[in-house]
Amino acid sequence: MLNTPRGAKGSPQEDGDVRPLSGIRVLAFTHYAAGPIAAQYVGSLGAEVIKIEAPAGDYQRSGIKEPTAAPDAPSPYFLGMNRNQRSLSIDLKRPDALAVIRMMISQADVILENFRPGVLERMGLGSSALLAEHPGMIYCSIAAYDPAGPSRNKPGQDLIIQALSGIASLGGAADGPPVAAGAYIVDTYTASQAVIGIQAALRQRDQTGLGQWVRVDMMSCALHLLASESSYALNAREQAYRGRNGISHSHQPAPYGLYSTLDGAIALVAHPASLPDIAAALGLSDRIIPLLDGKGAWTNRDQIAAILSDQLRQLTSNDALTRLAPTGILLAPVRSIDQALADPDVASELVREVEHSYGGRYRVTLEPLKLSGSALVFDRPAPDLGEHSVEVLRETGIDQDRIDALIASGAIRVPGRPQDRK
Repeated sequence: MLNTPRGAKGSPQEDGDVRPLSGIRVLAFTHYAAGPIAAQYVGSLGAEVIKIEAPAGDYQRSGIKEPTAAPDAPSPYFLGMNRNQRSLSIDLKRPDALAVIRMMISQADVILENFRPGVLERMGLGSSALLAEHPGMIYCSIAAYDPAGPSRNKPGQDLIIQALSGIASLGGAADGPPVAAGAYIVDTYTASQAVIGIQAALRQRDQTGLGQWVRVDMMSCALHLLASESSYALNAREQAYRGRNGISHSHQPAPYGLYSTLDGAIALVAHPASLPDIAAALGLSDRIIPLLDGKGAWTNRDQIAAILSDQLRQLTSNDALTRLAPTGILLAPVRSIDQALADPDVASELVREVEHSYGGRYRVTLEPLKLSGSALVFDRPAPDLGEHSVEVLRETGIDQDRIDALIASGAIRVPGRPQDRK
């Protein structure tokens, strides 16, 4: 494995800034969400990441975008999950293309992939084959289920995993359907676990010289997200249940939850000891105090929540927050994504506007990690399909005549050629 910087844009040779993963080359066989998010994160930590794409490109390039967008306009999803990577568009089904990939693998430190189990194995690019050939390699597989387990071949996706893991069962009112999280929380958390695994494996390689297979699967990550809820389920004699009034954590007492108001909703988090103060602030003492004997905040939580709900629906969010603020409980308005992104506490460092090679400007959110000794990289917006094919092949050591032949045969795709617009 090569462990010296290779001169990619933003590397220490150019700007003198050594990043945590400077000098690490990653080949990312990634698509959809979890894989690209992980690849983007290691790129933001300074690794040189090459995104390996089929001639048709990652589905997310065009799969989810505004209905009014131009046919060749990039998807906001793709733009937000694929920066700090270069794109090599190559047809892995062709022997001449596979030979190129093998040359690149011999120069890589990390293979990151989230293909269905068996896809890369059939090409001779599975973890067992490549680790036997390159014992210092880090091979990271992201899958829906453990790629070494019995469910390895089952299909999976964020919503499916939320359903199977129990996450979806926790949301919504008890007398209504379950409600899944509105964000791709399992994809993003799984990607973060992959980044942790890659960094740990690289550190161990520094000590031993040996690489390893890093396995991360969405199902296990979803259950890890449920660490406290799982412990409750495993150890409590009485199993938790969803409240009829939408208290969002099944083991939390009243008043924990979201409450509708005249013009929106608010979130309340408080110890049951604060319920008398809450009741007094809302003029509900005579109705709530009798329900608080013993474990009443737990056993009567639905009734308490219903009383609070009826009162809060008659107030605006601002009125409700103003009345409840003196009690000292945790409370907040339920904001839209737009409102949250406009918050000066986060927007100044989290949101970045960039100009894209396709043309036009767009905004993305950055990784939340802050390092005092090294700012995260933001050298490249999400790449055009095959934008760096020629550049990457030259760096690999392939001469121009062979590159031209690969392009002419269709094994390699570059922007601007006729096949690029089919």
